[in-house]
Amino acid sequence: MKEPLIASTLLAAGMFPWISALAFEPVYERAPIFYHETEPGNRVTRLLAAAEKEGYLSSGTDIEILHELLARLEVPLESQVLVFSKTSEQNSRIAPRTPRAIYFSDDVYIGWVQGGEIEVASFDSRLGMVFHLVKLTTRENHRPPELVRERGCLNCHAGSSNQGVPGLMVRSVYPSDSGLPLFEAGTFHTRQSSPISERWGGWYVTGEVEGESHLGNAIAAVKDRRIGAEMEPLVTGRVEKLDALFNADPYPHGGQSDVVALMVLEHQTGVHNVLVEANLTTRATLYRHAEMKKAFGEPLDSSLSETNERLLDRMAEKVLHEMLYVDEVELPGGIEGGLDFQNAFRANAPKSADGRSLKDFRLYGRLMKYRCSHLIYSEAFENLPDEIRSRILDKLHAILTRPASWPAYAHLADSEREHLRTIISETVPDLPPSWKE
Repeated sequence: MKEPLIASTLLAAGMFPWISALAFEPVYERAPIFYHETEPGNRVTRLLAAAEKEGYLSSGTDIEILHELLARLEVPLESQVLVFSKTSEQNSRIAPRTPRAIYFSDDVYIGWVQGGEIEVASFDSRLGMVFHLVKLTTRENHRPPELVRERGCLNCHAGSSNQGVPGLMVRSVYPSDSGLPLFEAGTFHTRQSSPISERWGGWYVTGEVEGESHLGNAIAAVKDRRIGAEMEPLVTGRVEKLDALFNADPYPHGGQSDVVALMVLEHQTGVHNVLVEANLTTRATLYRHAEMKKAFGEPLDSSLSETNERLLDRMAEKVLHEMLYVDEVELPGGIEGGLDFQNAFRANAPKSADGRSLKDFRLYGRLMKYRCSHLIYSEAFENLPDEIRSRILDKLHAILTRPASWPAYAHLADSEREHLRTIISETVPDLPPSWKE
């Protein structure tokens, strides 16, 4: 009898009440995750807990608090990108003249709106992506702001576009002159596969993608419903600074919303989402496996079923599909951005003995020189359960050494595969035995 039939038979017999009680709960609310019942413990919660004891983040203006938070979380201010569409919990404060700023590192994403709160999305090894507000509007004198876990974010951030698990989103919309999206005109969830022509509606963009037009730096209007929304540029041509469009003085990186930073952000959100899915899926699978073994009185360390093995294999391949840029949009021209972000992004790059890095940009034809995601160094990857982490790395080694067996990755030329093998073998810790053969 196959495992699914066994499970359904035992469920009908009432042997797994924990299944029937939670059958309609999302996977992240079931055992062993219990997303909202479990208190997060990650670098953001630890930082704010320490602030209560040590007194930092306790004085200064909202901008100064933001600067200090970015510095303590090692999030470069040069990563700043600006979005003026009302697509946040703080919509009332967002408009073309008061855009929302987003900053990011390999592990943390921070959003800030003038006069509002600081939004933080950070990875937790047990829960996946967790969302908090740093409450600037209610902070007391000489005390750090309160850190509040934000539940409403999951209304969007755990939807079907994120495979039903808590994740990140980058949206492109048709924004009205108030920043309110014209939803009847359509929206796009931006991924690394998205054509440039569909990106950055409701965003400011400095720099350019040569030979490509986009929806950024523009307001949408419906003059004729038969035609639909038309974009009216706020500025034409390549934009170096946004200071003429709004007061950029309050923003830590001024009037910059760098096109390269935007494209890295879009890549990262896709990879982080699939890493969170892999983490939660694996943990749920291992939990179900253990419960089945308990029910049958079998050793808990017995091998996974064929069904579970296939599930984890498919999950590992899904991760690699995203990490190895399989569906990345082709960019025949160059990507022209500022050096500030590029230098900040590369500052912490692990390098091979010959000086190569997964954070080396190419910026013509494609974004990166070596197409394996730098998030292989992230907390989200490092904290994957070993059952999926080793599986991903074993398959990655096979892709790089036996290309004929992996036609889906034919976009990686022999020389690039060789460089990737060297970089990864010299910079990624705790590689499985397949990398040492």
